[in-house]
Amino acid sequence: MARAAAGAPPGRRRGVRPAPAPKPAPEAAAMPVLRLDGFEGPLDLLLDLARAQRVDLARISIGALVEQYLALLALPGSAASLAQRGDWLVAASWLTLLKSRLLLPAATPEAGEGRRDAARLRDGLRQAARRAEARVQALALARWLEARPQLGAEIHARGQGAAEAAGGTGLGDLLDLLLACFDVYDAPAGRVPALSYAPPGRDTLALAEALARLGRRLEATPGGSLRLDRPPPEELAAPPLRRRSAVASTFLAALELARQGRAGLRQEQGFGALWLTGRAKAGAFPALAGKGAA
Repeated sequence: MARAAAGAPPGRRRGVRPAPAPKPAPEAAAMPVLRLDGFEGPLDLLLDLARAQRVDLARISIGALVEQYLALLALPGSAASLAQRGDWLVAASWLTLLKSRLLLPAATPEAGEGRRDAARLRDGLRQAARRAEARVQALALARWLEARPQLGAEIHARGQGAAEAAGGTGLGDLLDLLLACFDVYDAPAGRVPALSYAPPGRDTLALAEALARLGRRLEATPGGSLRLDRPPPEELAAPPLRRRSAVASTFLAALELARQGRAGLRQEQGFGALWLTGRAKAGAFPALAGKGAA
C-alpha cells in the first residue's frame, strides 16, 4: 500500500483530491503589437524603452506606427473599450513627441515656435473641454429644474391678502373726537334703541318629542317593527327641513330606546334599512314581523 501510494503520480494518490485548475481570467484588450523597423512588440513597451532611451527612435517611422495603429482600430470585433483606445492614443502621442524632439532639437527657433504652437493647441483643447463640461452641467441643471414642481401648475402660492383701504392713516383729529363725544352725550332721551339681531327659528323636531312619538308607535304596533330611514307618518307632508329633522331625531330616539333596553335595532344587510322592534321581555329580540307596519 505504501509503495503503491508512493509510486502514484501527484494528485492521484488515494484519498487525495486534485486541486481544481484555476479558471483563466477574462482577457482584457491588450496593447496593440507593432511591427516596425528596429522594434517588434506592444505599444506600451515601446514607449517605456523610448523614455529610458533603450531604443533608437531615429530608426522608427512614425508614419508606419500611425498606419498600424489606425489599422488595429479598424479591425472588426475589437474588444478594446473607449478608455483603452484612449490609452493607446496617449502612448502613440508620446512616441510622436519623443520622435519630434529628436528630429527638431530644442535649441532651434523652429522648436520654440513648435512648442508655442503646441502650448496654444493644448490650451485651446483644455478650454474646449471645459466649455463642453459646462454645457453638460448646464443641460443637467436645466433637466433638474424642469422636473421640479412648477409654480402655477403643480403647486400654487399663497393668495394675496385683502387690499388695504386707500385713503388716510385711520387716525382722526382730536377735535373731531370731542365733537363726536358731545353728539353722543347730547342725544335726545326719546331715541329708539337699536334692535338686536335674532336669527329666525327653524322648524325642527325635538328629541324629546321624537322619543315620545316613537314610544307610542311601538305600543300601538306590538310585535311589529318600525323602519327608521323614512320620516314618521306625522311628518310626511312637512317641509323638507322638518322632514330631515324628523328622520334624524327619530334615529336618535331609537338609539336611546335601544340603550335603555326598551327596543332592539336590526339591519338585515349592509347599507340596508334599519328596523326598530319593541322588546316583549328584557334581553330578548323578537323576530321581525310586519315590516309594512312602519
